[in-house]
Amino acid sequence: MSVAMSDPPPRATIELRSKIIGAVVFVMLAAAILIALLSVGSASAQGSGEGATIYADKCASCHQADGSGIPGSFPPLKGNPNVADTAHVESVVQNGLSGPIDVNGETYDSDMPAVTGLSPAEVTAVSEYVASLAAGGEETTETTEPQPAEPGGSAEGQKMFTGATRFDNGGAACAGCHTAGEVGNFGGPGLGPDLTNSVENLGGEAGLAAWLKAPPAPTMIPIFEDKPLTDPEIADVVAFLADAPDQEKADDAFDWMLLAGAIGTAILLGGMAVAWRGMRQTYRERMRSRT
Repeated sequence: MSVAMSDPPPRATIELRSKIIGAVVFVMLAAAILIALLSVGSASAQGSGEGATIYADKCASCHQADGSGIPGSFPPLKGNPNVADTAHVESVVQNGLSGPIDVNGETYDSDMPAVTGLSPAEVTAVSEYVASLAAGGEETTETTEPQPAEPGGSAEGQKMFTGATRFDNGGAACAGCHTAGEVGNFGGPGLGPDLTNSVENLGGEAGLAAWLKAPPAPTMIPIFEDKPLTDPEIADVVAFLADAPDQEKADDAFDWMLLAGAIGTAILLGGMAVAWRGMRQTYRERMRSRT
């Protein structure tokens, strides 16, 4: 039985098919490269926008919208060679920075706490944005000069500090954790640091006002993130803290709250001891009655 064999396609047909297949492969490869480039560009633009948003929320109150900082209080990021390295910025964002640093011939000695609540991708985004500010690569239409706050009232600021006057947005009174000036232990148990010299520590009233605008401390973020102080309230609290070093410290430096807690604990333990002894006597009496 014979099998009919078809004639092979001519050479010209084979070459044409090869060219068509090659052209299709080339077009597909070019399309893949173009899609990858567009994706990278889109991701970069998205990262830049996300970094700017995070910066405005977490950093701008101290370092200002354009990265110009506050002289004597918070170092500038714009033109700062220390933050041109993205890896260095990521380390500072995650771990904070303390101790004196020199920026363009000026020394800054305020502490920067770690920025909490950011994912690794968000840390990278804000760090790249900060590095771009250092290089002058980002433009902003916002004002670069901090606007001077209205003069505050020290007496009213002290009332807000102690909680005698409530903050408009419902934030907790400062004296719940801090002492300052003549506001001693009765005004706060000292869970947080003494704020008597906070104006000096933050390089002046402008630095403290910027810090209170969006407190970066991890313990304060959940307290004031959704209940920020208003500008007049900040001005009043700053005025009180500016006067705090000149106030006479409270004569009574004893922590009466601690004493009250100790007395209450002693009474509780004494009552438990008496009750337990009574229970033991009753038990012995019951055992004797059974014999």
